[in-house]
Amino acid sequence: MNEERKGIMSGQHPAALFVFSSLGVIVIGFVFQILGMLLASLFFDVSIFDLSDLTSNARNEVVGAMKLLQIVGALGTFVFSSFLLSFLYTGKWTGFFPFGKKLNLPALLLLVIIMITALPFVNMLTELNMNFKLPFDKIENYLRNLEDQTESLMMVMIQADTIGALMVNLFMIALIPAIGEELVFRGLIQKHLSDLFRNPHIGVLLASVIFSLAHFQVYSFLPRFFLGIILGYTFVYGKSIWYPMVAHLVNNGFGVLFYYFYNQGKANESLEEIGTPSMLPMAALASILLVAGMMFVWVKMMKANQIHPGVQVEKDSPD
Repeated sequence: MNEERKGIMSGQHPAALFVFSSLGVIVIGFVFQILGMLLASLFFDVSIFDLSDLTSNARNEVVGAMKLLQIVGALGTFVFSSFLLSFLYTGKWTGFFPFGKKLNLPALLLLVIIMITALPFVNMLTELNMNFKLPFDKIENYLRNLEDQTESLMMVMIQADTIGALMVNLFMIALIPAIGEELVFRGLIQKHLSDLFRNPHIGVLLASVIFSLAHFQVYSFLPRFFLGIILGYTFVYGKSIWYPMVAHLVNNGFGVLFYYFYNQGKANESLEEIGTPSMLPMAALASILLVAGMMFVWVKMMKANQIHPGVQVEKDSPD
């Protein structure tokens, strides 16, 4: 009889797994960032110095090189590292993650509506977060300059004049983060923390804090933390990593699509203005109340589905 293959780190304490996963993602990410720089320099004939300040050198070659760097870095940091860690823990490339074989179609559709409905409240949190004042002026100025540089970089990266460029942006900004970041922050980090504290709610809370801090944008902490809470609970109650992946994809993809149509002159509002003080503050209040109500219904749906499976979508595990 063949014995079931086990990972070389199977059975380790959750605290050890949390530390190992965190360090593993960082180290692998660093390696792939270097690889991305080398590939970007090779394929686009630009220097590494050109990649260091994209906002002052937005030539097509440099932007293309930066996108390649972003794609390679994200694939390595989040996707490859997750599968490698899963192999070390279970002996299977995806064995650590609960993909499941069936998804609930009505629950998926409701999740899409929830993520879009949350937008006014998310933008209100962004507005509030931007008004935070830190006690030390030098730190405050440094962090705000860093935030401005990051936003300027994103504005250059997200520019798309053709459908092909839009597809690249959706792949880079929506699809890869939806898969990779959920594998890391929900599939690994949240799972380790939930096991460590033997409490899924603590796992969701702490993983959401780490998820937000990991983006290195202090003045965007609150909206990302809030989104992390939603993603975390879809993972807990959905019992499948596909649900937070879909929610993450909708959130990022909606932003990419909006900016594409906005730059094409086919949208009249800036995405960030929805729900901010420039509009009715009641929009944000209505948003959070609706999201809370729909999340309550979503959880009920998932619990009922696990007892009495209803309309489902076949979804094979990547194993």
